[in-house]
Amino acid sequence: MDKALRWVRQARRALAMELRQLAQTVRLLHVTTALVHQLQRERGLSNLHLGCSGTEWLTAVQDQIRVTDAAQAALEDELQRWESITQPGLQRARLLTDIALALQGLQALPWLRQQVQQRRCAPTEATTAYIRLIQALLSMVFEAADAAQDPDISRSLVALYHLSHGKELAGQERAAGAVAFARGSISAEEQHQLLHLIEAQQRSLEVAAALVCRELASALTAMPQQPDFATFERLRQHLTTTSPAAALDNGWSAPWFAACTARIDMLRVLEERLLQQLRALIEHKSQRADEALNSLEDPSTVHTKGTQDGPPAFFATDRSTAWGASETARAWPGDTSSHVLEVIHEQARQLQQLSAELEQVRLNLQERRVIERAKGLLMAHHGLNEEQAHRRLRQLAMNQGRRMVEVAQAVLSAAELLATPRS
Repeated sequence: MDKALRWVRQARRALAMELRQLAQTVRLLHVTTALVHQLQRERGLSNLHLGCSGTEWLTAVQDQIRVTDAAQAALEDELQRWESITQPGLQRARLLTDIALALQGLQALPWLRQQVQQRRCAPTEATTAYIRLIQALLSMVFEAADAAQDPDISRSLVALYHLSHGKELAGQERAAGAVAFARGSISAEEQHQLLHLIEAQQRSLEVAAALVCRELASALTAMPQQPDFATFERLRQHLTTTSPAAALDNGWSAPWFAACTARIDMLRVLEERLLQQLRALIEHKSQRADEALNSLEDPSTVHTKGTQDGPPAFFATDRSTAWGASETARAWPGDTSSHVLEVIHEQARQLQQLSAELEQVRLNLQERRVIERAKGLLMAHHGLNEEQAHRRLRQLAMNQGRRMVEVAQAVLSAAELLATPRS
């Protein structure tokens, strides 16, 4: 066998293996997002229980815990299958670290549930704990998108991350509103937090709509026309505009939760459709990769023997200089390396094109990573919450006439400079 051809085959096998592993990863993400969906509902019901004075929501919380546990068991089963096929690498190591963190959070979940059911914690404390766990699970989607080497697949994974992130913000809005209605009041700070959640989820859903196919984008933009959305919008406006001194009717707790849940369930349906499309895309690309690999292994399509009367194809690449255009404009008789060289060049062109497209697709994802790191730094060093940190970055960007990611990068660079010890 031609030595060069053998390594070309190895390269194509590597691409095919990467696609097979991506298919397994997407199956893992499917059960992960399903668990997130149930945890979001559990969080909302927990806040209703913590916000009211009676026990009317306790049974709903306990019923939901059983549903969440079933989703968690499905994730753990999938993780056992996924672990056996995972390959080493820096990107994979980050994903494995996120999985470890998420599993640690799931192991601590029974303690949180006990605190909620026995009312040993405030609604804000329970919400923060659930958010931390859900974010650990969604980080798996983020890392999977960052690790994908195919631009079409990476684009879909980035869309999935933004859709899932927007859905999580919608879940936080449901939980925050549930507490306010159950308690019968809302503070000015809670109203600011709701407005921030509304703005942030809108940004995430807009990014997702820009990345998905036209059918899913239309479904996302058409959501406000759904029947339940009118009730949801009316109650949302009531929460964000009522005077903090005024009383809220706690009879609206159930309608608010139902309207929010209907909207979040719609987002879950779109999430599942995107995952189905992603699986179909990977399957299509896997078939093409296998066909390309099989074409190299078919002896009838690859010729590696013969005589060579002219310069080898490798040195005849520039046909207008070294050997004279008149002779090299035609294929060299018996040059058996020319076919292999064409295969190598074609594969190199494809990989170069994929790399260029992938760089553009990942740009938005990397910018979000920078902004989130800068927000975390501001929260840790200045005692801000997530909304305040975001607002400070945005205000700095407006004052300086710069993009938010540029300001975030400057914040991170300044922190690194201040943390550098003197020599």
